[in-house]
Order: sequence, then C-alpha cells, then structure tokens
Amino acid sequence: MTQTLEQQTSGLYLQNSSQQIAFPLKHTEVKAKIAGNISRVEVTQSFENPFTTTLEAVYIFPLPDEAAVDDMLIHIGDRTIQGSIKKRQEAVAIYEQARKQGQTAGLLEQERDNIFTQSLANIKPGEQIDVIIRYSDSLKFEGGNYEFVFPMVVGPRYIPGITIEEDAVGGGSAIAPMTQNQDTDLVPDASRLNAPILPAGMRSRHDINVTIEINAGIEIQDINSPSHQIQIIREGQLVNVKLGGGDTIPNKDLILRYQVASNNIQTTTLTQADERGGHFALYLIPAFEYRPDEIVAKDMVFLIDSSGSQSGEPLMQCQELMRRFINGLNPDDTFNIIDFSDTTQQLSPVPLPNTSANRLLAINYINRLNAGGGTEMLGGIRTVLNLKATNPGRLRNIVLLTDGYIGNENQILAEVKQRLQPGTRLHSFGAGSSVNRFLLNRIAELGRGIARIIRHDEPVDEVVEKFFRQINNPVLANIQLQWEGDGESPIMYPSTPPDLFAEQPLVLFGRKPDAHSGKLHVTGIAAGGRRYQHSFHLNFPQTGNPAIAQLWGRSRIKDLMNQMVSGDTKGGVEAVTDTALTYQLLSQYTAFVAVSDDIRVNPNRDFISVQVPVEIPEAISHEGIFSNLSFGAAPGGGMVSSRQQAKKQSAPPLPSPVFAPSKPIQRFEEMESLAMEFDIPASEPEIGFADDDGFSNLDSLLSVPERAMPQFENLKALQKEESSVPRLQVVSVTGLNQEIISLLTQYLQSIQLPRGFGGDLVFEFQLSQGRVRQLLLDEQASSLKERTVIELMRRSLLAWLPEEILTSTVLLTLRIQP
Repeated sequence: MTQTLEQQTSGLYLQNSSQQIAFPLKHTEVKAKIAGNISRVEVTQSFENPFTTTLEAVYIFPLPDEAAVDDMLIHIGDRTIQGSIKKRQEAVAIYEQARKQGQTAGLLEQERDNIFTQSLANIKPGEQIDVIIRYSDSLKFEGGNYEFVFPMVVGPRYIPGITIEEDAVGGGSAIAPMTQNQDTDLVPDASRLNAPILPAGMRSRHDINVTIEINAGIEIQDINSPSHQIQIIREGQLVNVKLGGGDTIPNKDLILRYQVASNNIQTTTLTQADERGGHFALYLIPAFEYRPDEIVAKDMVFLIDSSGSQSGEPLMQCQELMRRFINGLNPDDTFNIIDFSDTTQQLSPVPLPNTSANRLLAINYINRLNAGGGTEMLGGIRTVLNLKATNPGRLRNIVLLTDGYIGNENQILAEVKQRLQPGTRLHSFGAGSSVNRFLLNRIAELGRGIARIIRHDEPVDEVVEKFFRQINNPVLANIQLQWEGDGESPIMYPSTPPDLFAEQPLVLFGRKPDAHSGKLHVTGIAAGGRRYQHSFHLNFPQTGNPAIAQLWGRSRIKDLMNQMVSGDTKGGVEAVTDTALTYQLLSQYTAFVAVSDDIRVNPNRDFISVQVPVEIPEAISHEGIFSNLSFGAAPGGGMVSSRQQAKKQSAPPLPSPVFAPSKPIQRFEEMESLAMEFDIPASEPEIGFADDDGFSNLDSLLSVPERAMPQFENLKALQKEESSVPRLQVVSVTGLNQEIISLLTQYLQSIQLPRGFGGDLVFEFQLSQGRVRQLLLDEQASSLKERTVIELMRRSLLAWLPEEILTSTVLLTLRIQP
C-alpha cells in the first residue's frame, strides 16, 4: 500500500498554506579543538524521520574549503557504524545496493571544495540517526589575528550554460535563465549544488550549536566574533567559546578571531612521521620594516558584481568598499570600474587619472549601481583581463568584489590561469554572511593577490586601509625553497610559493618520503632588492600531530585540482584519487560510505526521499535570488537525488531560485551570449574575422552541437566562405553497441569545428541514466592540445543524450583533420 505524506508521526514538519514541509535534519552540533595553528573539528548531524514510512534524507551543506575530511560514522541508538573511504563510484554503488536491500546506509560526497552532500537511507519512522564527520584545518593568521571559520549554509549558486534536457532524449535544449536544479553543459552537476531554500519568513526547525576549545599554550586575548553572539569561559590558558543562546540559526558563517599575548609567533614548525614518511607544516611571517613613501604608482581596476544575489546589504557593503577604495588611492594612481550581471559595463574605456573630477565621476557611477540579473562572471573576468594597459610601467591591480554565488567556478579559474598577465595581480573581496570562500580564495591564489572576506555589516575603513598598506608594500618576492640533508628532497605545497604582502604569512606543507632530518632554506627578494634568507631545522619524530599528514594530503589534492581547472584529466584524477585513498581523505573522486550489517526495513515497501531545506543566507534578498518567482511551500521540502529508483514517494520540491527574469531570446542576444562564452566579439559579424585563438567568429558561434542549439540551424546560410571544413572521425569506441556508436558518430560529426587545428583526442567517461558523467581527457594519449577545441568537445559530449538508457564505461578516440 502506498503511503501518503499526510501519514506522519509527531515530528519535524511544518504546516504552511495547507501544505507541509518536512525537516528531517533536527540539529547540528559542532565541537572544535584548536592547538596552535591547527583545528580539529567534529560535526554531528542529527536526522529524524517524521513520517510513518521509511525515509531517505539528502542534505547539501558547507565545510571550510581547505578542510581535510578524514572520518565519517553513523550512530543508530547505541550502535556505531564506521564509514570507510572508497572511490566515489564504488561508494555510490555500495550505498544504493544497501538502500535497496533495506540496510541503513550513509554516504558522504564532495561536490566542490566547500560543498558536500550527506545521504542517509532507510531511517525508520520516528527514528533518530546521527552522522558524525571529522576534519582537520589550518587556521588563518594575519596581522596578529588568528581566525577560525565554520560555514553553516551554502548560498544559492547561479548556473550558466545550456540546459541538458534529460527528460527530452533526442530533443533540443535552449539558452535560458537557469534555475537552481538544472544541469548544463557548463555545470553538469548543477543539480547537486543547491539545496531548496525556504520561503521568506519561514523558519527551519534545524538549529546549530558550536563549542570551540582554544589551547594556545599562552594567554589568549581580544576574542571576538563579528558574526555571532558568543560566551567565553576561561580556565587558565584554556579558553572555551560557545554560541550565545539566541544565535543558533544556521544561516551564516561563524567567524571567531583572537590574538595571543606573545611576540614569538613569527615562525612555527610542526612535524609528524608515520609509514607514509615525514610530514611538516611551516608558518613564516617575515618581519620587515617598510616606509610609507616607498610606493609604486598603480593602475587599479575594480570589478564589482551587481547581480541579483548582491541585492540589499551585500551590494551596499561593496559600494561602500568601492567608495573607500577610490578615496584611498595615491595621487599618481589611475583607476577604472567595471560591473557585471547579465551584461558587463565599465566607467571608462581607458584608465582615469586620480583627479577630484574623476573621483566624483566614479562615486556617482558607484552610487547608481543596482542589483539584478544573473551572475555572468565570465564576461566580467574576460573584460577586465583583456583591458589594454596604457602605461606598461604601472603595476595593475584588479580588485574583484562578489559573493561568488556561481556553479561554474572552474571556468572562471581556468580563465584567470590562462589570461592573467605577468605584471597583473588579481585580488578578491567577498562581502556577506556566507560567501563562496572557495572561489574567492582560489582566484586570489591564481591571481597572485590577496583574498579578503568581510561581513555585510562590518566597518570597512580599517579593511581598506590595511589592503592598500599591503599592496603598496609587497615584502617578499621570488621565494625559493632549498633542502639540505640526506635522502630525497621533500615534496612541498604550494609548489610555487606566492609573493608575500605585509603581515601575510608563508604557509607550507611538506612530505619527506624517507623521513630523514635536514634543513629547509627559504630565500627571496625583499623590498628594495635586498636578499632574504631563513633556515629551518626539521626532524620527524614518531610522535606529533597526525593532522599534519592529513593537511599535506589535502594540500596536494588542492594543487592537483588547480591543475585541472580546464577539465578533468585521466592522470590528474588518478593522482587525486590515489592521494585521497592513501590519506583517507574525502575528495571529488572519493566518498565515505557506512552500512549497517542487518536488514532494518522492508526493502519492498515504498519510501520517501527528502532533500533538507535550508535557510537563505543572512542579509541575502529572496527577491534578488528568486526574481519574479512566486513562493509556495511544497511538502517534503526537496528534490529527489538523480540516483534514486522509481519505487518511492518523492517529496515535491520547494521553488527553485531564478537568477534572471525570463524573457524572449532574440537572435542577437543568443549570438551575444555565445560570443561571450567563446570570447568572440558579437558586434563584428564579418565572415573571416579571426580572434587571438584562431577562430572565425561565425565558426565559433556554430561550434555547439546543432541538436543542442536548434535556434542556430539557419545561421549556416550566412557562411559564404568556400574554404575547407575540418573533419571529425570517430577512430574507436569501446563500451557501446554499434547502433549507439552510429548515433554518437552522427552527433559528433554535426559539430562545427574551428579551422586550423588537428590531432587525436582520447576521452573516457561513464554512461549512466542517459547522461555522460565523469568525463576524463587522457592527456597522454591525446595529441591535440588546443584548449578551446578540447573545451568544445567536452561540452558537446556532456550535452549528448543517447536514446537508450545505458550503464557503461566508454573509451572514445576522435581524430580531427584540419
């Protein structure tokens, strides 16, 4: 007999407008212990089934973007089930099999460095199950302050790209404003990034409690939190911090800052050894004096996000930051302002001198900014990176101000990595309660700049003053690392140390496979051209903090992932997977799974699957996110995971946010959209125009599979050139039958390829539930290296929808003949 949503026990659900929303997540308990620079954190999520039938709960939540997650287990009554780390595909298969057999199972997956999914299957009616997650992290330290951050909610991500229509196999797709749960060719996992958001004015039953124990070995002072009410309990040199009783809604990052009463914090080294070798963490803050008059004239370019998610307090905070930036410039500096949402605008086509008239012009421009539309960050990034420098002698500093609420982070990072000029620095500022720290931190790393994240309600004067003081005075550049000692040299991350700004630490994680002691010499060029050197003697006792090894493993994974921002490669994915398995770490290619030994529910009965609804981040506008969408609560509170089978009741979803108003798409708008994605000027339709990458503009507009873009079929008539057309040949395919191979060949050969490139491309992917997944480029076997062609083929394959539902591993070799 089929159960209905009305048959509920007394549990966590809420009546709203004659509909019900279920809240299976009851409580989150966070316990953190901080020793020196390292935190060890335990997160307990308590799920409860409010229905009279079996429940599967799916929860999308954040953790710090550099957290080394190394443990997961579940508690059922007085029983503990330990999770184990597996390759992600294997873990998902174990979880699904256990769910079908009636066993209780937990699955922890990583979608982004700071977005995670917890699935918990076969919770009995009225039952509570606890999921425990543990991780290590390295505290931020800057300007004398330690900072501990615990994120509590994933802000809604804008999803660009062409929708992949899973329910229309063989049909077409369209360019349209993306809702939160639509996969696209640019973000093929978009449906796994956004949890359903509660309507305005509705409160979740989920609450959170945080306890932080700080043991610095010396007196701690100036403890404060700009985000939460806190209680402070001191016991000698031990300090316990708890959330205030009235501040338990999980809708903002917890930020805790403190200082230690000592001047001896300029250098810290931590070591550890086990069968994997000797590991170390090194924290160095060079103590340099600098004079305010040692200032180099700068060209400052401010890139500000004015999309809908910035509506209200976040945009006002960014505007205030911008006003302070403009008024804080040095007399010889030049500046410009660019803002982006659906489109990109700029204050001036050329840098403006820092005169009173130009400052007034800039302030008026800033004051007129309004938030609205989608976060098309790629257009803004391309515009600012392509700006011509009028004075090559000036150091260009780009300052990005955004909440980072996008799903195509890697596309942005790939653009920065490829196009950032050697003499340019890219800094990032996030203003808000729950910004995308992963994106902001990585942009600054790749941009050789500084990342700053402040709340929407924090004073900006000191932040801006400190920022200018730092970028005016880079204190250590061209940092080199040299090992002196027996055996192998250590493997260190970051592999290329960044330049340091004033009061900024150098943080290194290393692994010496043979664990032999030795000296590490750090050298660099200080301000004024002076040579700097500092040496560390390192040995590796068996005792030590085990978190050091985990943090090295996490740093290696981060470095490997940074190398794959343009797309997954076979070698890169294998290296990440091997590291994650060796160090028992969660990654995008590994997952934790825990399964009960016994059959706990009847596998032949229906079950309800609910995705946990979440609060909208504090100070974020519902109107800005949801645009014209009307709100109405739906029972169950969430979408159903794409992995789940048909034999279940799915709880209808809450409304999905629309990030830009729906409107008819005109032909020029379509061309402009594609031109922006492929970096082609849409305003120059002459046949034969070529950009820096060798594309003709029309070829590039036709470089998307016809079936995915039916609105462009008649554009072929515009092509008047009689030149040769590149040919694509499917050399070999394994894992598909001949009929599907023929369909795939026909699909790929319909793609209009750019001229001038040839060679082989070898891909490996999973075909599952009618979709291409886990698409890898075999970079060793591929002879064609052109990034734009590879990206075109990736997106084309991700948009392919075979007419049969198959599950297979496919090896595909393509040959492009120019």
